[in-house]
Amino acid sequence: MNKPNVTIENIEMKVIYIRFKGTYVAFRKESKKMFKELFDFAKNNDLIVEGKTKVLTIYHDNHFITDQKNLKMSVAMTIPKSAKVTEEGRICSMEFAGKYGVLHYDIKLNEYEKAWEYAYQDWLFKDSKEKPRDNFPFELYVTEPPRNLKNTSLTDIYIPIE
Repeated sequence: MNKPNVTIENIEMKVIYIRFKGTYVAFRKESKKMFKELFDFAKNNDLIVEGKTKVLTIYHDNHFITDQKNLKMSVAMTIPKSAKVTEEGRICSMEFAGKYGVLHYDIKLNEYEKAWEYAYQDWLFKDSKEKPRDNFPFELYVTEPPRNLKNTSLTDIYIPIE
């Protein structure tokens, strides 16, 4: 895995999402079904904007602090700020904004953990002068996540900063 390019961005984002509570392993098993449910909802409600809609995974807890079976993660999809959403079933919506350090990766399926370790342990606390902000980090998939260990994906990791 190569060292990522890093940019600082101020973002405003509106998303629909489905929250999951449990271990990372259980989340990975369930996430494909959750993303399908999200896409079906977005398609049925005309929320997908060709070339602009992005998908992401939001991490609401720190796995070093929170018990594994209580971790909260969300699969999410960006939607237009003007979109009116009626939440239904497991589908919710939220808006968030702020300053983020964005680490731009081209990574393999088995490199995500190392990418996150670098983002926090090296970039945030050693290489940058940025201070963490109390908000949730997330992965934004620029290209579809890899399905095997050979292929790579363009993935941006967003770290909330002051």
